[in-house]
Amino acid sequence: MEWAFAIAFGAMVLICPLMMIGMMVGGWLFGRRSGGSVHSGHGMMMCHGMHGSREGDSPSVDELKAERDRLDREISESERRLTTGDVHG
Repeated sequence: MEWAFAIAFGAMVLICPLMMIGMMVGGWLFGRRSGGSVHSGHGMMMCHGMHGSREGDSPSVDELKAERDRLDREISESERRLTTGDVHG
């Protein structure tokens, strides 16, 4: 009976890291395909701490304003769809 525990424990030790890597890669691939951007979902959550780490990587004020305008348009469109009942777009 001890061998059954050893086999189960060994399988978990081997399978869990492989599943984690597979899910990260799958999320990255499918996240890019569905949204066209790395930040469209949870595809690259692990690299969020690296943004802005170098001096020249920070976005400009114009880029931030453009992103805010884009998000405002998306929010307005989503609210319009909710109020009209057209949830499928």
